Amino acid sequence: MLSTRARLRFSRIYPRCSYSAVATPPVAAPSLLTKVRNDMKNAMKAKDSFRLDVLRGLISEVTNAAKTSKPVTTDSQMLNIIRKHVKSSEAAAGEFSNAKRDELKDREVAQIAVLQEYMKDSDIMGEEDVTKAIQDVIGNMRTDGKQVTGGSVMKALVGPGGSLDGQLVDKKDVARLVQGMI
Repeated sequence: MLSTRARLRFSRIYPRCSYSAVATPPVAAPSLLTKVRNDMKNAMKAKDSFRLDVLRGLISEVTNAAKTSKPVTTDSQMLNIIRKHVKSSEAAAGEFSNAKRDELKDREVAQIAVLQEYMKDSDIMGEEDVTKAIQDVIGNMRTDGKQVTGGSVMKALVGPGGSLDGQLVDKKDVARLVQGMI
């Protein structure tokens, strides 16, 4: 049993909380991230160390993004992370090829193959669908008498309530197509 003096000292050091924090409900993980996590478990069970390393790299990138102001909450964000990894692996493969390091180049090419499995499994809108959506938006803007600029078309396409909002599209490709059509 603590003496009165010890209790007073303890209560000053460790004051009790007089408030309670309400936890925010967790955000549902993107389906592509869930697939990567499940495939990582399967790679562990199969002892496929190469695939496991690639998937761990993706998950660590997502974990690092969760600590920033823009955590990964959609499949399109997850797809952008995968694209970034593919581009860096392609650049590394080119460097290894120039340095005549074929074993390292082959490793990067195999990593690209693993990552592209996830890119082709996702339902990315095709270029013809995006082109049709761009043409529709430009046509609507011209009939409404609005000024047709790249920014205004992009806002109408990928902004909130836009025809491509929530769709899996690469915004850089959309911007390139918009500039080509204006």
